Amino acid sequence: MSLKKVRSVKEDRGFKKADLIIYGIILLLVAVMFIAVFVPRDKSAMSGVRVYAGGEVVFEYDFTSKEYKAYGDNVTVTGGEILTVRIDIKGGYNVLEINASDRTARMAEADCRGQDCVHTPAIRDNSGIIYCSPHGIKIVPFGHEEDGTVLM
Repeated sequence: MSLKKVRSVKEDRGFKKADLIIYGIILLLVAVMFIAVFVPRDKSAMSGVRVYAGGEVVFEYDFTSKEYKAYGDNVTVTGGEILTVRIDIKGGYNVLEINASDRTARMAEADCRGQDCVHTPAIRDNSGIIYCSPHGIKIVPFGHEEDGTVLM
């Protein structure tokens, strides 16, 4: 390397104007994607929950009327203020707890591997869902809008 080239490299600034513009655009895109994912969630209070098993509705609970509907004989409901809903699936079961006074729903128990659904926080508004992948059980609020995401 020649001395002229070495001096040129030493005197050169680390970032050129074009570099700063590209970094600014990347930062702006990251900020827009963050806002698009986390801001538009519907945080309104949920009016009820719907439980799907294998793509079919198996249970519904309405917080305003405090009434429920169980579809099929694989759903067992017990309790009062805290409703316990057991969903039997071939190969296992899930137990959902619905607290009528707090308007929350959480997966209390499951016999699947990993038990991610049990560790998922309770649904408190229209923005959350609970999904048990091994059993194919999905709990969604009545006001939940599907975004086209397919959960497997």
